[in-house]
Amino acid sequence: MKLEYKHSIILTLLLLAQMLMACNDNAKNTEIALVSDDAVNIGYGGGEELIKFICYDNWTISSDVSWITFGGPTEGSGNAIIKIHIEKNTSGGDRTGKLSITCGGNIKIIEIRQSVKTIDIEHKHPSILYTQEELLNIKQMVEGNSSASITTTYNNLMKRCNNALTYTAAPYMGQDPTKFIEESYVPGSNSRDLALAYWFTGDKKYARKSIEIIEAWAKACKDISYVADAGSAMYLTRGMYPMVCAYDMLISENIMSDETKKNITDWFQVLYREGMISINLWEDNDYFNKQYYQNHLVAHSMGILMLGLATDNDELVQFAIDSPANPRDVKELLSGCILMDGDTPCSREKAGSAPPVKGEIYDRYRHDTGPLKGLQYTHLTLTLLSTTARMCYNNGLDLFAYTAPTGENLRYCFEYYSDFYRSMDSCIKSGYYCGETERMTKAGDNPGMYEMGLRYYPDSEPIRQLINSGTFNRESSYMDLLGYTRLLSAEINE
Repeated sequence: MKLEYKHSIILTLLLLAQMLMACNDNAKNTEIALVSDDAVNIGYGGGEELIKFICYDNWTISSDVSWITFGGPTEGSGNAIIKIHIEKNTSGGDRTGKLSITCGGNIKIIEIRQSVKTIDIEHKHPSILYTQEELLNIKQMVEGNSSASITTTYNNLMKRCNNALTYTAAPYMGQDPTKFIEESYVPGSNSRDLALAYWFTGDKKYARKSIEIIEAWAKACKDISYVADAGSAMYLTRGMYPMVCAYDMLISENIMSDETKKNITDWFQVLYREGMISINLWEDNDYFNKQYYQNHLVAHSMGILMLGLATDNDELVQFAIDSPANPRDVKELLSGCILMDGDTPCSREKAGSAPPVKGEIYDRYRHDTGPLKGLQYTHLTLTLLSTTARMCYNNGLDLFAYTAPTGENLRYCFEYYSDFYRSMDSCIKSGYYCGETERMTKAGDNPGMYEMGLRYYPDSEPIRQLINSGTFNRESSYMDLLGYTRLLSAEINE
């Protein structure tokens, strides 16, 4: 599953190592050095891996299992990069194979550890943002005028969508991921909301316009290679999410031609590629100064998951949620991103900071170089985690009820932070976040995302107090991810 885009660097290192070995006659014929790890974890779906080693002499490579095969020569001389292929694991359990590399008189062993499928998840369309059942329920509520708040939200949505019918897509075709997300807010929101309008009215003009916007971006952007840096997948995931939601809502509605579907899914592969690049970059760079459970890491697995669900790719779903090949899969993130009483926070926090308490989020360390603290970023992490959990919930896996082995649960986060957005005061509780009040409105779907908290924790008093506080317009739209968040809690009594 791991992709490599650094072959030239690796070859340079191999050459350098060879030169160093050549300087020592005693090393000749006696040394072999692995560039690859001596243990490789891969998901149940299998795939290709590159094995890299340094050898000054003749070498051979072999496998002790039939499910690991080689994509090239198994013997040669000098340094090498060998491609191996791992078959899909249908054995019913985890398995381990060994590669033996012989160079001169020495042998190195590499273990290939492959997991078994552990996630049995549905693949419903729609499900990434809303299910069919939820959409039909909202439609029924509007038609029966059973909720004034939902009716107002619907009217606001339709006004926006009728204006969007005249919108002309102008895709961003540059390589800067930060510019990509900025340019995607309007078209993404338009495509998502137009898909909703189709479901609520049955009028295909809204669906056709939604697909027109998505396909325009797909055709323009499907061959672009974005600047590969620590932030690329985060920005692409957040930018593409609304369009992926729209595609998911319309894929089963006989709206798109096969050609259109292919154009769009080809573009989705850009997100997969960038997601894997970013996953590898963070892992290979010790999470850029030990930021072990940062919001970017949540976005990576969220992006892989939404792609897997949108394209019915079970292997990507497994990789995103629970896989040893993904060091920050969703289950790992739920444990690591949520802090509990007395937990050790990020090492970048200043000495003497208030100790974490149950429900705080790892990203509180952000803005660590100034007087500010990361309240804005804790909200972003919670939004991404909850959006990911909602995708899982809609497909039969309830992560809102999930408690990690060390006690973490999403409910704690909603309840801890809801008080901040009810009071719009960053200095409450321990005072750790003091100075962040002016930034509290700059985190995308804030604080409308707490409608999602109400949906899954309807008995939570702190969440209800926020919802009923009047500190935000429940019927308004947020252009980052979730749009008209009031619809997320439509099933909950007002």
